[in-house]
Amino acid sequence: MQNVLVTGLNGRLAPYLKQALEKQGIAVHGFNRQELDITNRAQQLGYVRGNHIDAIFHLATGPEEWLACLAGIAGEQNIPMLFTSTESVFNPESTGPFTPEHPADAVNDYGLYKISCEQAALAANPNTIIARLGWQMFDNFEQDNLLTHVRDMHAEKGYLAASTEWLPAVAFVEHSMQCLVTLAKQAKPGIYHVGGNEQGLSFYQLVQMINQKYQLNWDIRPGSDPQRDGRIIDSRVACGSIAEQLAI
Repeated sequence: MQNVLVTGLNGRLAPYLKQALEKQGIAVHGFNRQELDITNRAQQLGYVRGNHIDAIFHLATGPEEWLACLAGIAGEQNIPMLFTSTESVFNPESTGPFTPEHPADAVNDYGLYKISCEQAALAANPNTIIARLGWQMFDNFEQDNLLTHVRDMHAEKGYLAASTEWLPAVAFVEHSMQCLVTLAKQAKPGIYHVGGNEQGLSFYQLVQMINQKYQLNWDIRPGSDPQRDGRIIDSRVACGSIAEQLAI
């Protein structure tokens, strides 16, 4: 890969993907949606050809039709197409760990939307790579990520009740973005899970490690709700461990 298109560069995750790509000397291009109509296929095809795009990473939130358009263009140009989906395609009443073979059984609007996106991408281009991500942790208390979520939970009550019976799907964002680059370079088409918590840390253990690493002096109390193994796992994807990232 030399020139890639990354959508969603104004969002939370794509800037980290941009950093991971640029570290490997790969030029990153993004759509300016004020200048380029995402409903105009000819414009998008012209952009891909004009910038010699040789891979597409779709991280933006948008209509399924846009994703299908980009996937179709990637198929026609014979270049890798990677779409980031989510562990939310699984019903929170189901229990894991979830492999890519587990039926996507979401019942909420967001999960159903992501399932629809996956289906649209594969219908338009069977060679699409779908990478399902879990909860992402940044190394800062900015934007929406694991750290800001638990900080806000603690601030709301003055303490944090954290379940010892919940094993969340969670990973460090830089580990996840490196996995996306590797998948686009090496993976065969299909659905992949980008884990990070294969070790099986509970939410309580994760919050304790965050408390220690960032010296927060929080009041953390063990709880038992929810009781669920929500991890996503995939033996084909080597993602860095969230436990190692949080270790002091």
